[in-house]
Amino acid sequence: MLKTLFFDLGNVLVFFSRQKMYQQMAQCTGLTPDIIRNILVDRKIQELYELGQIDSAGFYQTFQASSPRSFSLHDLLEATSDIFTPNSSLFPLVEQLKEKGLRLVLLSNTSESHFNRVWAHYSVLRLFDDCVLSYEVGALKPSPLIFLKALAKAHCEPKYCFYTDDIAEFVACARKAGLDSELFTGVSDLKTALATRGLLLE
Repeated sequence: MLKTLFFDLGNVLVFFSRQKMYQQMAQCTGLTPDIIRNILVDRKIQELYELGQIDSAGFYQTFQASSPRSFSLHDLLEATSDIFTPNSSLFPLVEQLKEKGLRLVLLSNTSESHFNRVWAHYSVLRLFDDCVLSYEVGALKPSPLIFLKALAKAHCEPKYCFYTDDIAEFVACARKAGLDSELFTGVSDLKTALATRGLLLE
């Protein structure tokens, strides 16, 4: 019987829009969305932020140094992070799992500002017993290290654990690390996956 369930955050518990982030950051900084994307993706500033190798202050300084006008740290982080909407259809299932006494753990590639945003706005996250966040552990999926960090938070043997993620590559890498995993495609399919592992839900 399953004892610990790991959930990805982005496009599982909450949806997000990169395009909205680029547009909002452009409005904040005076840079174009293409330049924003270049800094975040091509220069790998987002990756460094999600690895915890730069903090929010360093993230801000990077954009302030490249921008034609001044703006506050608060305004930049708001532009960066106001990009989420809830996957409300999944929340009742999370509540059921909690009521059944399962241990729930978030396992996410995320940054300090993004996690602070969703934590503040979506109370369902408080049902989770623990978090394995890339910026805190210094590793990003699909690195085996982040899955090993996750299993250390399981409080049970790997055979009693299950993980769901919306990215097939991450699911495959989780399996290689010894974590039973399935691709997240919707609530119904997730319930079916859990049922095949002996966890029956309404």
